[in-house]
Amino acid sequence: MSIFNLWYFKRQFAMLLEELQNIGNRMEASLQDKHDKSRYHDEAKKIHTELKALRMEKDEIEADIEEMQLLVKKDYQVEILHQKKMKLTREVNKLHKDKAELLDIDENLMDLEELW
Repeated sequence: MSIFNLWYFKRQFAMLLEELQNIGNRMEASLQDKHDKSRYHDEAKKIHTELKALRMEKDEIEADIEEMQLLVKKDYQVEILHQKKMKLTREVNKLHKDKAELLDIDENLMDLEELW
């Protein structure tokens, strides 16, 4: 080996070492990416499961809200019916009172007719 060849070999060797280091870094980065991908995939699975549970809970809450709104609407209708019932009860009581007064008047008239 001559001095020229030695200088050339050292230069080539340095470039080869640099290339090997680049390849090693790429391999290490690739392994890290694969590890990260696996971790991200696991996290995505967990988040997807949580999201699914939250959506189910949301659907249940919406169903409960609809049921409560229906109950409120029915309660309002019951209140209106109760008010109508109270009004009709007052009218019936008034009619009974009027009937009783008319019967009293009728009885008084009959008593007077008997006196004649």
